[in-house]
Amino acid sequence: MEEFQIPKKLINMCKMCVQRTRSAVGIEETLSYFFENKTGFKQGDPVPPILSNLALQNAIKSIKMVPSGIKIGKE
Repeated sequence: MEEFQIPKKLINMCKMCVQRTRSAVGIEETLSYFFENKTGFKQGDPVPPILSNLALQNAIKSIKMVPSGIKIGKE
């Protein structure tokens, strides 16, 4: 994502959605036990297709056209 000059704040927000996070609930200055949030992208979220497009765009950049066909990787 950094290659596409996406702001660091947006990159960090995407990372937060897929990494394990823990939370606690506070009631009247008493904190509950920490519990793990089941985070991740859900069906219909707009971010996963964008991330897929970025990955495909990066893959397409590495493809070199040669007269006999396609060459992937270094020349």
